[in-house]
Amino acid sequence: MTPHLLMFIMFPITIGLLLYILKHRLIKIIAVATEILLFSISLWYIINIGDQSIMMLLVNAPLPYGMALRIDQLSATMLLLNNFLFLCMVVYSLKRPYMNRLFIFLFLSLQGMINALFLSTDFFNVYILIEVATISVSILIMYKKDSQSMYDGMIYLLVNMVAMGFFLLGIGFLYKTFGVLDFVTIETLIPNLENKRVMLLPFSLLITGVSLKAALMPLFSWLPKAHGTASAPAVVSAILSGIFVKVGVYLLIRMMSIFSVAIDLQSFFLVLGFLTALSGFMFAMSQTDIKLILAYHTISQIGLILIGISGMRDQNNFGGVYHILSHGVFKSLFFLVSGILVQHFKTRKIKNMTGLWQSSKLVSIVLIFAILSITGAPFFSGGYSKYFITYGYDNAVLKWLFVIINAGTMASFIKFFRVIFSKPIGKPEKLHVDVNQKVVIMTMAAACFLLGFGGDLITNTIHHQPYTFDALSQITKLPIYLTTYLMSYMVFRYVLENSKALKFIKSIELSFNSINLAIVSFFFATLAYLTITF
Repeated sequence: MTPHLLMFIMFPITIGLLLYILKHRLIKIIAVATEILLFSISLWYIINIGDQSIMMLLVNAPLPYGMALRIDQLSATMLLLNNFLFLCMVVYSLKRPYMNRLFIFLFLSLQGMINALFLSTDFFNVYILIEVATISVSILIMYKKDSQSMYDGMIYLLVNMVAMGFFLLGIGFLYKTFGVLDFVTIETLIPNLENKRVMLLPFSLLITGVSLKAALMPLFSWLPKAHGTASAPAVVSAILSGIFVKVGVYLLIRMMSIFSVAIDLQSFFLVLGFLTALSGFMFAMSQTDIKLILAYHTISQIGLILIGISGMRDQNNFGGVYHILSHGVFKSLFFLVSGILVQHFKTRKIKNMTGLWQSSKLVSIVLIFAILSITGAPFFSGGYSKYFITYGYDNAVLKWLFVIINAGTMASFIKFFRVIFSKPIGKPEKLHVDVNQKVVIMTMAAACFLLGFGGDLITNTIHHQPYTFDALSQITKLPIYLTTYLMSYMVFRYVLENSKALKFIKSIELSFNSINLAIVSFFFATLAYLTITF
């Protein structure tokens, strides 16, 4: 029997509401059981979905008159990542003081809405779900109610509402043109348009809203405020960077598929991907706050994903989707470990975090696994996905851009190696980590390794793709990786560490008005580009 797709949406929301109302003493155990069930169903779907697409009608009327949920290989991958991360976050938070009935309700409701976004087949439903999810995220950001988190939460909410206003206007133009709003029907109707230029305006409006959700260049200034806010629980930052920002990437993939007949977007998004990746790591290198370093690196990794899904080869597209999975795991792990470090060292300044190896060898090893993953080491998840993202790019300029992006990432995470191997200031204190937290970070570290070392098995079994990057091929990449890391260290140590340029970059921070100006400018620039190149 095939589990009904509606379970992904209603089950976490209903359980969260019941736990909030009933005040049951086993509230946390029930929450964990809910997450295990949802993750198990996600795993069942991704193993069995293959290349097919399953659509389930929600009312007794066919599209475009009714409503439906649809799952395919892409949405199954996103569901698996989402439900795996929420399972890890709930287990991680079991003993945390913020883990009360209200937090569980908001958290599980957010999970249900994100699941719904990956299953929805209607533009207007997507708009509603994003708006409600954004409100939930804003409340979670402001959960501790201090002044900084309230400010960051309000900036996040208002900026996203402005961007989604563009998205809603684009929906209006689509409805005026086609009289329907579901993905399937619009995709079949676009090739029949006599004048495909009518799609330029609605697409530009839609892509403006989606690009801000994905934190593309130059629409990423809101992300560090939300993901790196000081008082938000580590699990909230982990979910924001691990999966919620991927909602924008997921919608980009869907829209590229729907509008590809009318608009050629590969060159546009390829350039945008490189600009996003480069700007992300430059801002990250300039930071001294551990959560801001991680937040800006989310932007850089989103750029890499965009490069992959905009590539000319099927391998590039596969690498981009696989990097969504890889990044979701290792970046969430980074935020969980950063929460542990901030609590232990009583500071967010990474230079004041020293002697971690003496305090906890377990946390140190987990952090090393995360660093190796994000820097693209062989046998780790980032190395596996980056191989396919860069596959087949023979242009010398693009090759050097990839080297610069990877070297920039490596240079940024030299700071994290210093946290592990530097001498402690004073007598090192033993770092206390609860058993449930140890289980989660060890599981996620193992996933970082398995997604790389076992990448071919996962690719063939779950993603049903014929691509391979076997152990021998990965070993041959090791000298390049080590050479790049040595080069990155030398450049960081002797050129960039005290660079005035990085200090200037660090000082750049857009106000609310400037962010809105960037949104409007992005829309007009996109429309102008499409009009000229169409």
